[in-house]
Amino acid sequence: MEDLRKEFENFMQDRCVESECREDEDGYDYPDYVEAINSELMPPNRSGVYISRWDLKMVGDAIDASIAMDARNRMFKMLMRSIHDRETMQKLLGAFTSLIDAKIEPYREMMEAYPSASPIFSDKIEKAERVKAYLDQVLERYFPEAGE
Repeated sequence: MEDLRKEFENFMQDRCVESECREDEDGYDYPDYVEAINSELMPPNRSGVYISRWDLKMVGDAIDASIAMDARNRMFKMLMRSIHDRETMQKLLGAFTSLIDAKIEPYREMMEAYPSASPIFSDKIEKAERVKAYLDQVLERYFPEAGE
């Protein structure tokens, strides 16, 4: 019986060592713009809006990219893997811009309904507008038109 216990403990110890948390690296070499967009768009304190996993899924559907439900960071990277040309990037950025517009519309309504809350919502709207302007710059910076 003691041998069985020792064997089981060794098995569990080996199993636990192998299942330690690994880095979130998937071995794919992402272009520079992926991290640049991620750092501006995904943190709500920078963008003024929260982009959920379902939002990322809808954006993927808008550009005909099928992505699986996963952690937001992984889903964003999966979404960015489907970008191979300027046209697809333009669709993606347009989908994100539309999403941001839809998310800040309730902020505008709340500002009208509750004027004393305007400072809270105006800050979020300013951040969202700044991110939308940044997304416009991304297309020109990382996907210049042919002949430029």
